[in-house]
Amino acid sequence: MIGQDASSWRLSLDVSTSRGLSGGHLEMDGLTADGQIIATVPHAHRVEIDLTRYELGITRTFDAHWDAFVRIPWFIKDQRADVIFPNGGTEEERAAAIRNGFAHHRTDVYEGFADIELGVGWKGKGVLGEGSIVRFSAGLALPTGATEEDPLVAGDLGLIHNHVQFGNGTVDPILDFYYGKPINEKWAFSLYGKGRFPLYENEHGYRGSVEGTLIPRVTFLPNKKLSLSAGFAANYYGYTHWSGRRDPNSGQFGVNATLSAGYKFNEHVTASLSVLLPLYTKSFGEEDSLDPAPTFGLSVAYSF
Repeated sequence: MIGQDASSWRLSLDVSTSRGLSGGHLEMDGLTADGQIIATVPHAHRVEIDLTRYELGITRTFDAHWDAFVRIPWFIKDQRADVIFPNGGTEEERAAAIRNGFAHHRTDVYEGFADIELGVGWKGKGVLGEGSIVRFSAGLALPTGATEEDPLVAGDLGLIHNHVQFGNGTVDPILDFYYGKPINEKWAFSLYGKGRFPLYENEHGYRGSVEGTLIPRVTFLPNKKLSLSAGFAANYYGYTHWSGRRDPNSGQFGVNATLSAGYKFNEHVTASLSVLLPLYTKSFGEEDSLDPAPTFGLSVAYSF
């Protein structure tokens, strides 16, 4: 949408995948056949997820300054779960531990829409220096993604539950901005930021985390069709809460290296390939925060 001045439409499809997101925690509890929580031999719950994300974007540009957008994301979360016994244990203890592990995490494939985003943006040229472009947008994330009932309460009772959600179940404000400025004829600098700010709990008592992203990037333009970019992506996810109780699995800050290559086929079609490589991750949670994995992306856009 950056660079569009006249009344126009833009359709985009972004596909990204991360393979082998992994996490887990030590555990002492087991579950009897009749649902009673008992102490067992020390063991560990191990979880691994392959995450694939599709996002359809529709942007309507009205003039040189104003546009409106809709972003429709779809996720596939392929989860594998296991119980690991480093110190053996009796057959009964191991069976109880596996039952408890199944109540918390299961090998399954979850898929569905996440929260749809819509909003309006304003763009200006030369506002922060000659040749610069700035864009600000504000909008809402709508509660279209599937949510779950409180897994912390269910876990305390030894009941089967699900930590995998696709949305917050609330209407959340979103803000983002873009700043781009040419350094010379071949090089340019850009800065992108985005935030999501949940304000209340959903019907299950869940309040999503404050989310923030900041991406500084340098782009090299060898010709009018090809662009090569490198930079960093800092991502922050705050704590989530269930009925005011902090989720011990939540909270993370990470920094990734970003590399991408874009190509303009003609006046209507552009495409790009990208990769994010984890450099640093700090999890604030005590238990099941997932360690990141490289993310590979493909984006295609058609303007008319």
